[in-house]
Amino acid sequence: MASGAAKTAAITIIGGGIMGAVLAYQLARRGMREVVVLERETVASGSIGRATGGLRQQFADELDIIFAREGLRFYRQFIAEMQAEAVPAFPPPPPFYQYGYLFLVSDDEAWQAMQGYVALQQRLGVPSELLTPMEVVARWPGLSLITEDLRGASFCPTDGYTDPAAMTRALMGAARRLGVEVYEQCPVLAIQTTRGRVQAVQTSQGTLATPLVVNATGVYAALTARLVGINDLPVYPLRRQLYLCEAVAGLPAELPMVVDQATGFHFRWRDGGLLLGLPHQPSPAEQAASRALETTAFDLRLDPGVWPQIERVIPRRFPALAGLRLRRAWAGLYEMTPDEHPVLGPTEVEGFLCACGFSGHGLMHAPLAAQLLIDYLITGKSSMLDIEQFGLHRFREGRLLPATRLL
Repeated sequence: MASGAAKTAAITIIGGGIMGAVLAYQLARRGMREVVVLERETVASGSIGRATGGLRQQFADELDIIFAREGLRFYRQFIAEMQAEAVPAFPPPPPFYQYGYLFLVSDDEAWQAMQGYVALQQRLGVPSELLTPMEVVARWPGLSLITEDLRGASFCPTDGYTDPAAMTRALMGAARRLGVEVYEQCPVLAIQTTRGRVQAVQTSQGTLATPLVVNATGVYAALTARLVGINDLPVYPLRRQLYLCEAVAGLPAELPMVVDQATGFHFRWRDGGLLLGLPHQPSPAEQAASRALETTAFDLRLDPGVWPQIERVIPRRFPALAGLRLRRAWAGLYEMTPDEHPVLGPTEVEGFLCACGFSGHGLMHAPLAAQLLIDYLITGKSSMLDIEQFGLHRFREGRLLPATRLL
């Protein structure tokens, strides 16, 4: 898109992360033409390139379980279809390491709740199961767990993990082959509206006339919404940190994502080493800065206090991991909403739609979110879930969706 050139698009997606890639691919698969993706840097250069890559169906509420169940189904099908193509797809989709998620529970109240969560998951078709501490030790002896205080565990064998950045690039590559135009290094400067309707998007590479814009800009979604005069989109950043360490001998080759629910500490294989994470509570000042969208809230510098917390947590449950040698560490940003559910669908500005606010679950939840949006665009409603419940208006009306955090 040359600077100053006149160009049109039927649908313009702002954001080249997982949501933008899945949406572009599904639109093209459904036969939609003149789909354009605008990415201010490069595809998968934002939060998805810094994510853990987990694909789990073990959630504590029905909406999250349904989103994740359908997301996992989508990725398995996408990988299979790309592998079956006569000409190898480029870039190829990454493997999905379907080794499961293992949640270790040590609190009586949490164990009682977990039994209810697993029952709900099973009712929704997720093959999760409850395990005793001895069953955990027998199935994964290499974990060398301290089990004295364990009440039990939940495990789902169809959960797992993948490379989220590689998956995003593979999806965008497939979308391109189906006719989607993707412009990188193309920040959006303004969105032109007339009488409350989207008319065009002004970028660093020229102006794009378009009647539909999808805001898939992740942690920057609230700032993008301001371009059309929406100043109350409650999407804000939350920093998380990941640590890649040297491998530990004796751990299972098919290591599940292991989660100590009491602390949130979790780990899995990655690049021949161990990827570790520990959710940490931001300070009140950090929370206020995030809600206010201050510049510091988007800072990716590491908090030096998190690694010592991990070093204290590890020996209490995983003595075999003590003394890990750190390779590298990095920070990423979740795009949070007040109820930790996404913002999907139309807004008061006609032609400006949202697909953001996935609260750390974007990789898992983007496929169904894209399906709901496309159904809405084609028929005015969505069949699997009512898209209306995810609208921006729920925050204005104080009708937040119920949510229970498992991790």
